[in-house]
Amino acid sequence: MTVLAATAFVAAALAAAILGRRTAGLARQPAMIGEIVLCLLLGYLLADWGIRLAGSAQEAVKTIGHAGLALFVTGAVHGMHTGGARLRGRTVASLAIGSAVLPMAAGVGFAVWTLNSGDATLRGSAPAPALVLMLAVALAVTAVPVLAGILQDHDLDRTPIGRLSLTAAITIDAISWPLLALAVALANGGDGPLRTAAVLGGGAVVALTVRRAAGSQKIRQAAAGHPAATAVVVAALSIAAATTTQRLGCTDVFGAALVGLALPSDQRFERVGRTVGTAGRRTLPVYFVLTGATLLAGAGVGVPWEAIVLCTLLAIAAKIIGSYVGARAGALPHTTSLRLAALMNTRGLTELVVLQAGLAAGILTPRLYLALMVMALVTTVMSGPLLRATGGPAPLRVPAGLPPLRTADR
Repeated sequence: MTVLAATAFVAAALAAAILGRRTAGLARQPAMIGEIVLCLLLGYLLADWGIRLAGSAQEAVKTIGHAGLALFVTGAVHGMHTGGARLRGRTVASLAIGSAVLPMAAGVGFAVWTLNSGDATLRGSAPAPALVLMLAVALAVTAVPVLAGILQDHDLDRTPIGRLSLTAAITIDAISWPLLALAVALANGGDGPLRTAAVLGGGAVVALTVRRAAGSQKIRQAAAGHPAATAVVVAALSIAAATTTQRLGCTDVFGAALVGLALPSDQRFERVGRTVGTAGRRTLPVYFVLTGATLLAGAGVGVPWEAIVLCTLLAIAAKIIGSYVGARAGALPHTTSLRLAALMNTRGLTELVVLQAGLAAGILTPRLYLALMVMALVTTVMSGPLLRATGGPAPLRVPAGLPPLRTADR
């Protein structure tokens, strides 16, 4: 019965994901949006109907869900420094700074409101510095994987505006991960910061050492000749690292990210990283259904509408205004700056991964998580319509006198 119950749960999650992707396509939305919404709804309905897994079946499904999350994070982090062309220079720096600083300030403002709300179901018991930093990161994130999908849907992935937005998003997320680690360390309290610093610092050293060793000619040839076997090894390492960092109090996301960092950034490993990430992406629906069943059903009495409205408005205004001002500071035209602002407002799955880390660390309460999750979905849904409202795809024009954007293989 255990195997049958676990299999039925996974099958229902995958079916909901397929239906969600097709529904999102009809609505001209990223497939991820429909998938997340239907899977969360399924989990909520299962809990509401009293259908719950127990014992070994529950543990098996949890293992599958968190394994999918770990594999996805490994593939996403590796994808941040492999393939394509990366822009650099004043324009990217201005866009990234504008798109990060103002949203972080808005996150701090939302944290102050939460701390003074008097609602213990929102505030929780996390140290104030941890909550402030967590919410600053949550409002600053731009979802690289979903943004890449939106760019492809609009045939912008190989254009300067597409590469510019994606590179700025990668820059922001690269900064967000260390800040998230610091927030988790502050939440641990006591020797938490030192323990977290030791785990992540040691893990980073090991990851960079492994990355250099894996760059040897023999290992690269083995990866190129046996990509499937290499992907299996990387997947096993990802799950093991995620489990280890979770047990050490740093959440599973960081261990998986370190494995993604350890993979060399060359074409031989690009296929491996993509395979691992795709495997995680395919099993993430199980994680979403679990979240709906365990989180939304236990989020407390009533929906935190005030928190949802406030954080959503702050997130939208800060991201769009900050990105627009940053693009203009980089000497980009008005229309191009508007289109970049629309794209940078995408938060998607990266936001949910960040929120999961905050929830697991005890920084976010279930109700605050719910408010931020709705914000992530709303801002991502807006990206496509906003881009179309600004005139749709158009080439990026570089004003006279501005040095041309340079590209570098990554």
